[in-house]
Amino acid sequence: MPKKPSPGRRVDTIRDKEIDLVSARAELNKELSTYSRHNRSQTYATQRSRRNVRKRVAAGIGIGLAAVLVGLVVFIVAWMVYLQDALHRDSQGNLLDLELIDAVTIDRERPEDPFYVLLVGTDDTAEGGISRSDTIILARIDPQHKKAALVSIPRDTRVQIPGYGYQKINAAYAYGMLEEENGHSGPEFLIDAVSKLTGIGIHDYVQVDFSGFRQVVDALGGVEVDVPVDIIGDRDAGNVDVYAGQQRLDGEHALVFVRSRAFEDGDYQRQANQRTFIQATARQMLASDPVTLVNSINALSQIIATSFDPVEIATVAGEMRGIQESDIYTYSIPCASEMIDGAWYEIPDMAKISSLMNSIDRGETPDPEQLGLTRQGEVPDSYRPPSSAAGTGADPPPFLDTSLYMVDVRNGYGIPGAASAVSDMLALAGYQQGTVGDANTYAYTETLVICQSEGDRAAAQDIVARLGYGRVIASEGRYSFAGNVLVIVGGDFKT
Repeated sequence: MPKKPSPGRRVDTIRDKEIDLVSARAELNKELSTYSRHNRSQTYATQRSRRNVRKRVAAGIGIGLAAVLVGLVVFIVAWMVYLQDALHRDSQGNLLDLELIDAVTIDRERPEDPFYVLLVGTDDTAEGGISRSDTIILARIDPQHKKAALVSIPRDTRVQIPGYGYQKINAAYAYGMLEEENGHSGPEFLIDAVSKLTGIGIHDYVQVDFSGFRQVVDALGGVEVDVPVDIIGDRDAGNVDVYAGQQRLDGEHALVFVRSRAFEDGDYQRQANQRTFIQATARQMLASDPVTLVNSINALSQIIATSFDPVEIATVAGEMRGIQESDIYTYSIPCASEMIDGAWYEIPDMAKISSLMNSIDRGETPDPEQLGLTRQGEVPDSYRPPSSAAGTGADPPPFLDTSLYMVDVRNGYGIPGAASAVSDMLALAGYQQGTVGDANTYAYTETLVICQSEGDRAAAQDIVARLGYGRVIASEGRYSFAGNVLVIVGGDFKT
């Protein structure tokens, strides 16, 4: 029989349960009290305050970043607008008529296709404020293969200009400017003339004004150039001499390098020098970092006017980045000199021009010599002699058999009778008289006495001593003459 619990034990159990219930109720009340309206509002306020602080911090960072980005965008847009306007204006502030340029240029079928750019250098300003195109180079740019070809067109090339008949090609720009009132422009006339001469469709146009050339080269920090030949005493080009060899040309020396015609085959060597300078400048700019490249484009915008816009320039620069100077090939269109109606012209050989341009257009790199494009006395772009600068001979050697030497004389400064006077004087000294005539240019301010070989240097030094002026240099294949010595009489001529 089960044992009944005692009444006392049951009372204790009930009391224990009541105590447990009271404790549980107290804990529950304590817990519930944490959710009271007062405490709940305090906790929520604290949490909300923390969230607001985080939001304010995040908002501040976001606003700051947005302000920076907006400022950057505004700066870039403003710079692009400025650059766009600057690139479409010449140094006189005249805006290029892009519609007229578009009328005589063609569009690229695909962005990666090779394209042609007409590079034009204008002189300071000719008579009546009308500029002429002093430098004309047709450039083929191949972004896909990182190659370029530069084809010089002599400024005296004889072409037909609509409405003006046969003229020198550098006059096309001037005639176009004269036709502005009739809805034409200088670039339009020149692009049309070059395109018809070469048979090539031109895509873009770049015009360089030499008046600010010096300052821009200095802004670029100079340009590293392997100067092929000496330029001595050409004060029409500038007030400094430039000697052959690898060097960094500042603005003043670079201007002399690209402008001088003080060579036996003056304009052709000048064209070669200009192509050499373009090669060096392109290589230097396209090897630079993006910031330097932007600064270079900004500096160049001061002296160039172009149909390119800033985005196109940046794109092409990016595509051609890293190009080697050896991948920029240079040529001059084949011509023959001829005097017509008292003026010297370069008569284009249309068959050879067609052969050259077709080869270049196919992406080939033709050898000028194999195509018969070289001229006697022309210095090729690849010519790299050491500096041939030499002082004048102080004293003639004790004995020199002058009858063994033939001397050719050229008038290099336009002084009437200067060449004949020098030739006659040297004949009296026993020298054989060679040819007497005019140099290709009257740019020689200093007389040059040029020896054909080292064996002729003694005679050249003797001639300088007898004249009392002049400078001895070696020909090294740069000057074409039949005698042992060539005297180019300059502005320092004395009777």
